[in-house]
Amino acid sequence: MKVYQLSRSQGVCRSIPRRSMGFGIYRGIVFYLRALIVFLAFSFFLAGNLFSQEKTGISLEFKNQEITDILFALSELCGESILPDETVKGKINFQFHDKDFKSALDRFCSSANLYVTENKGVYEVSRVSISKSGEKWAAYCDDADVSQFLTILSRKTSTTIMYDPLPNTGVSLRIKEADLDEILSLVMLKLNGFSLDVSSGGYYIGKSGTTSRRGTESFTLKQAGKGKDALYTLALRQASLEKLIESLFKKAGEEYSLIDTSGVTLQNMFYKDKTFAELLSLILENSSCDCSVNGGIYYIYGIQKKDVLKKFKETNIIKLTNINAETLLSLFPAELNPQSFIRIDKKNNSIILTGSEAETKPIRDFIERIDVATPGLHYARFQLHSIDVKEATSCIPKDFYYSQLIIVPGTKSFIAEVDDEKEKKLNEYMGLIDRKDSSRAVHLKYIKSEELQNHLLPSITKDNITQTGDSSLIFFTGSDESFAKFKEELALVDKPRKQIRYQILVIQHQKTDGFNWSPSFAGTKGEGGKTALHSVSLSNLLDINFDIVAKFGMQFAGNLNAQIENGLSRVLADTTLSALSGEKVTFSNTNIYRYRDVVMSKSDDVYTTTTREISSGLNLNINGWVSGDGMVTVGVEASVSKQGTADPSGNGAPPSTSEKKVTTNVRTKSGEPVIIGGLIQKEKDENEKGTPLVSRIPILGNLFKSRVDSRADTELVIYLVPFIEEGDMEKDDVLERYWNKYIAGAVAQ
Repeated sequence: MKVYQLSRSQGVCRSIPRRSMGFGIYRGIVFYLRALIVFLAFSFFLAGNLFSQEKTGISLEFKNQEITDILFALSELCGESILPDETVKGKINFQFHDKDFKSALDRFCSSANLYVTENKGVYEVSRVSISKSGEKWAAYCDDADVSQFLTILSRKTSTTIMYDPLPNTGVSLRIKEADLDEILSLVMLKLNGFSLDVSSGGYYIGKSGTTSRRGTESFTLKQAGKGKDALYTLALRQASLEKLIESLFKKAGEEYSLIDTSGVTLQNMFYKDKTFAELLSLILENSSCDCSVNGGIYYIYGIQKKDVLKKFKETNIIKLTNINAETLLSLFPAELNPQSFIRIDKKNNSIILTGSEAETKPIRDFIERIDVATPGLHYARFQLHSIDVKEATSCIPKDFYYSQLIIVPGTKSFIAEVDDEKEKKLNEYMGLIDRKDSSRAVHLKYIKSEELQNHLLPSITKDNITQTGDSSLIFFTGSDESFAKFKEELALVDKPRKQIRYQILVIQHQKTDGFNWSPSFAGTKGEGGKTALHSVSLSNLLDINFDIVAKFGMQFAGNLNAQIENGLSRVLADTTLSALSGEKVTFSNTNIYRYRDVVMSKSDDVYTTTTREISSGLNLNINGWVSGDGMVTVGVEASVSKQGTADPSGNGAPPSTSEKKVTTNVRTKSGEPVIIGGLIQKEKDENEKGTPLVSRIPILGNLFKSRVDSRADTELVIYLVPFIEEGDMEKDDVLERYWNKYIAGAVAQ
């Protein structure tokens, strides 16, 4: 710390350090010599203009001179006392062109960011200005050293401010009215790694973590008065809840008990003139605690922070009179964000608003501005006839009315606030929905109700159709217009599906080399040498229903008859099947072989038997569909399987089987045949012949028996003719048709 003395005769401030008087004399001599040089440099100029300056003003110029030297020169020139403190330093360029000393000093200090205070004729100059404004303080400084600022602040406010060695940093402040705590809080923003503590009415700035080593709590608690009328003032920077509660209850003379509040630390609490109950409530709110009084003892315990915040929230119910509550939410601007504060009471057309005053006030103000009566509105009554009034009001669009709809008790009517335009819209809308839909029975002719339900027509929904136990009867519920449209569409789909009749002939052909055959044809000459009559033997085809001659011609029929007669072909299937278009029909001609399967259990040597089946023969699946152009698309899946010979050992093993399968899709006209071949099998037969009894003698019996092996290739051919049945067809006799087409027709020629 430095002590400054003012020499009135010279007008120069001298700094005398306390630590050494000899060192102070040395510094004083240096200061005087530097001031003397400045004085001599301007002596001739000052001497020549001294008389004129008293009348014309001050005119001086300084280039890159120390601020303290310039102040000394101004002090010597004008004969005034100027006292710069330790914060005044640095160099500056400045020109004085002023009328008097006061204006020159003010203008210079303003340019150099200095502050001037006059005290009993002495002008004190500093980079820091601290003054009191009522109960508050004003603080101004420009890039002042933080340590020097704290020293001046302590001196001006008569407050103890101690600090550890601080970093060399500057601080700038512009505060008009603030508490000392607020000023120090701003200064602490420049001191990273330091903390501010309050103790015994003073302040201490130290490095973070040093306060715990001092063992003191950073708070002061003062009591004014006694008993229930006592008031308490708290200034706290940092303290534990236990210490603060102990001090408060000790001063108030009350008993307490802390429950589960260990480790709670409070910071930055400043309250003035509070009663015991008020201060205790504030402390508990800041520490997320609550208390209960039992037998005169305060039991203090921790609670959740959200429970503390509930004390600051209030609930208000706002009754809306001119606007719908649900519509209100869509009108709020996004910045208000009311969703977390508002609940809607639809029944009473009210808004339940919950939150703090700061949160809810903007929402309340907005509601007051928009919940106003609109000119031209009136109440109108709407009468319903068919539908329930509650159901009707629930489906009315909200933009058809203004306020909430009111149902008239005991009636089928309601009241709404509307203008002329909305009343017209609402009447039109009620005319559309106030209709009683009637139910009508509909008999289906060809399709089933399940098909109609699964494939709905465009004019109906599932709600319009009600199925019954009868698949040909449904009930339609709807308006007259929708029913008429439904009948039009139903007439397009409720039509009989076309039926397809399939003539099927399956023949197995055997291919063997060296076999020659020819049909028996005979012809007689008529008059003029012309052939008048042909004859052919088709006796083997007369029992076949399939019209072979009509579909494939006489030549094919004669060949087939010869093959059947000689055993090279045989008919496996000759049938006629009928099915609706799009439905599958199946034909099977199979043999079933059953055998016993014996299984022995490994655990207890128990034998179990199971009867199994092996089927062999012909399986035919046909699925035809009639298109709009009269063509028939047929999907055919045919398989033929053959069972081999059984195991000659007689141990019950199943015989081997072979299977051929073909799948195809064809498209043909009604009555046009389809031929499916390619089911070729190679068969091998082993036959053994011998003399009875003798051929069974071991070894010797081989002389009395012989083995004959034969091989044959067989092909299965399917002849299929689909017919689209438009109505009942007469079944003509096959022989009669043959005669009329081939015999009678030829004779007629």
